[in-house]
Amino acid sequence: MTSQPVRVLVADDHPVYREGLARLISSRPEFELVGEVGGGREALHEIRRLNPDVAVVDLRLPDLDGIDIVESVIREGALARVVILSAYEESATVYRAIASGARAYLLKVCSGDVLCGTILAVARGETVIPSSLQSGLASEIRARREHRDDAMLTTRELEILRLAADGLSAPEIAARLVISVTTVKTHLQHIYAKLEVSDRAAAVATALRRGVLL
Repeated sequence: MTSQPVRVLVADDHPVYREGLARLISSRPEFELVGEVGGGREALHEIRRLNPDVAVVDLRLPDLDGIDIVESVIREGALARVVILSAYEESATVYRAIASGARAYLLKVCSGDVLCGTILAVARGETVIPSSLQSGLASEIRARREHRDDAMLTTRELEILRLAADGLSAPEIAARLVISVTTVKTHLQHIYAKLEVSDRAAAVATALRRGVLL
């Protein structure tokens, strides 16, 4: 445990649940509650403004969900570590959250002691996944590995992604590779699908995190 209290932000759109989390965290001397919000975009704004050590974020938030928030935090290089709270235990959702950069995934039925222990562990740099979710997550990872060949980027896709990472636009990439802009855009769409992202910035960030781009 650090000498200073862990600065915590809470984001949940259910007022009663959010207030309960806020009371719990405020009651512990090892924490400092720096903010509580009810929306996704508001949560991201407050993470940027307050720079908490840990953000406890509901998976399902209005206008921006928890995984979107995690991806934005990672992409922007913010120091906040995100704990996802969710009513959902599907292995694919847990996988997406952890793969996106969440430091913990907890079910909302967890006890206050488990939540507080997780926040402290995450603040120390650990990743926390409850034992009840680990088996499903392991199965999800195995299933994805079996289809890894289908998800591998081709040589041309890697070439285009590297140029995109260097900041080249689609027309500039097309000129560099002597191919049409339409072909470049088609390759980019294939890249997004394989990396399970929706835009260029997320594709580059995901590829870097997975070691696809060195």
